[in-house]
Amino acid sequence: MARTKCFNREDALQKAMTAFWSQGYEATSIQDLVDCMGINRGSLYDTFGDKHSLFLAALDQYTETSVTRSSALQRDGNAKQILTEFLQAFMLRNIEDKDRRGCFITNTAIERSSHDEDCATRIRNYFSSVEKDLEQLIARGQAAGEIKTSRDSATLAAFFIGVMQGIRVVAKVNPTEEYLRPLVDVALASIDG
Repeated sequence: MARTKCFNREDALQKAMTAFWSQGYEATSIQDLVDCMGINRGSLYDTFGDKHSLFLAALDQYTETSVTRSSALQRDGNAKQILTEFLQAFMLRNIEDKDRRGCFITNTAIERSSHDEDCATRIRNYFSSVEKDLEQLIARGQAAGEIKTSRDSATLAAFFIGVMQGIRVVAKVNPTEEYLRPLVDVALASIDG
């Protein structure tokens, strides 16, 4: 007779994501995962497959949550003000990361993307989604005269993705507003109309 699973899949996945996020893919062992998830090896393999499949599931869960956060870019109002508030809140979240874990997506991009196409594809798709939201917001702001038009919205959106990733990496070693604020201010100066 088949055994019934005695754990919540989403809860176990969240715990695995936390382990991967804290230690990185390579440094997280199957035993670490079994211990933090509170399940046995058989359940881990039966439910998630191998370590790589579990990691990809954790990455998918994280990107879904992060894309929801970027939906703040889709709200109505002054596009320049929305972008300013979004970047400032983004900077503050990175300053408030007392464990200096950084962003799971950024950490994965650095650790895995050059040799793991599954990870690289997921991260490209995530960046593309946020970039699309940025591009639409910037284009709307340009049409309304709130954002200058000397650069096209796609170029500016790609630039802001780069700025955000830079903030995430720099904040891991220097998470202070006095250091990060100028990065945000100079980036925002690029859209002044």
